[in-house]
Order: sequence, then C-alpha cells, then structure tokens
Amino acid sequence: MKTVLLIEDDELLKSGVQEILEVEGFHVVGAGDGLEALTWISEIKVDLVITDLMMPGMNGAELILRLTKTHPHMPVIVVSGAVDVIDQLMGHESFNQLGVQASLMKPFKLTDLVAKAKELIALAEQVFSKP
Repeated sequence: MKTVLLIEDDELLKSGVQEILEVEGFHVVGAGDGLEALTWISEIKVDLVITDLMMPGMNGAELILRLTKTHPHMPVIVVSGAVDVIDQLMGHESFNQLGVQASLMKPFKLTDLVAKAKELIALAEQVFSKP
C-alpha cells in the first residue's frame, strides 16, 4: 500500500480527500501545515506528497523547497486556489523547477486528483526500480 502525505489546513477538505484516497487503496497521513508534514516525512516512508500552498506556519511553497533538498525525487502535487497566482508570478516552468510534478486548481475533481496520484506513483516506481 502506497503512503500519501496530504497537507491541507482546511480540515473538512482534508478529511474528504483522505477518505476518497483511502477508498482508492492509499494509506493517507494528514498534516495541517508544512512543519507537521516535515515531521511525518522524517518518521515514515512517503510515496507522494499532496499539498496546499496557502497555509499557516510553513506554507506549501516553503515545504516544497525543503523537500527538493531532502527528498529530491519525491512526487509532489499542489492543490490550491492560488496555483494560477503562483504560475503568473513565477511562470509554470519555475513552478515545475520547484519539484512540483502536477497542480490542480481548487475546486478540483477528486477523480482528477486520484488519477494524477496513481500516475505519479507509477512513474516514480518505473524510474526508481530500474537497475
């Protein structure tokens, strides 16, 4: 079973997404901000990170910057209402250079998130299982 770390400060959204991902066969660990996420990453093996950008404490952008240093091959999906703002400010290429493999704008379809999660985990397995 693959482990997804879901970082979202909106508890209702986090619990709904967590439930759907669990139904789809993922083990999901939830965090409310980037600092809590870093704690989880240091304690368990995480196969995929799904994070919001705008959160109290350590925001998603800062978390992603830290992850690119400590876990450079960690697949990351950003789910945020601010994705378009980040793209406008930084450009989509810069966003990708942060280590973000996919982004979904809130509100999003849960089927799109599940499909992207499965795709990125499968891709990471292919890339890193080769000798």
